[in-house]
Amino acid sequence: MLEVVAGITGFDGLVIALKAMTYGALLVAAGSILVSLTIAGVPLQERRFLRRVAAGLAPAILVALLARLMLEAVFLAGNDWSAALDAQLLGLLATGPMGKTLGLQGLGAGLLVAALMPGTRGVVVSLVGVALIAGAFAFGGHVSNTPSALDNALLVVHMLCLAFWVGIFLPLERLSTQPGDAAARVADDFGEKAPVVVGLLLVAGALTLDRLTGGVIAALQTPYGQLFALKLVTFAGVLWLAALNKRRYTPALIAERPGARRRLRRSLHIEAAAIGVIVLVSASLTTLTGPSG
Repeated sequence: MLEVVAGITGFDGLVIALKAMTYGALLVAAGSILVSLTIAGVPLQERRFLRRVAAGLAPAILVALLARLMLEAVFLAGNDWSAALDAQLLGLLATGPMGKTLGLQGLGAGLLVAALMPGTRGVVVSLVGVALIAGAFAFGGHVSNTPSALDNALLVVHMLCLAFWVGIFLPLERLSTQPGDAAARVADDFGEKAPVVVGLLLVAGALTLDRLTGGVIAALQTPYGQLFALKLVTFAGVLWLAALNKRRYTPALIAERPGARRRLRRSLHIEAAAIGVIVLVSASLTTLTGPSG
């Protein structure tokens, strides 16, 4: 793994950074929709805010996706930056696996704007956008090279659960600075749903690693498996913080103990940073190496 990391070029770093930022924006946008629809206790104004966040991120996501396509053209042209504007090469890439992935993600992000529409129609269309964003990952990356529908399904479940987890950070952070018991109610409801999400995340991640590499032990002998293990270790830290939130910080918040809101925000910031590391590692995995090592 260290050899792979040491071999990162400036161009690789740019690709990884852009890919990580795109992943992060997609997760926040999709997660904002999921949380606004599933977490009890989120005040109406916060639900509206989350929908505005999802819709507002859509243009930035579209620009980032186009930039990724252009960087791929530069890479294929041997780091010739003029290729970023080569319409023929860009068109060729757009019809390939990467183009399909970026296209579905872009379409999904665009549909999130429907969250601003009142009524059931807006909800349904935005949920279709969330599904497209999650499903798009099955068209690109390493699972796209496997014929199994199970691998694709595992990745989609993994992305939906991760988006849901990411989506809770912003509303909890905002509510923890406001008077009232909304933060406590939201944290409590999320704590009730978190075990299911955690279980699905862990099972989907472990099965994906096993199926892509032929076994966890064998995987740990490759850079891909070691980077994947780093993701799991980081996520274990996130789970520890989540357990603290559920057993210590949330009850303290409900009881309105002094400093409870400050400790919850600090925990949320650390969790968000850890998820950022996981997203960055994921971007590195799909850029620098593969399941075969």
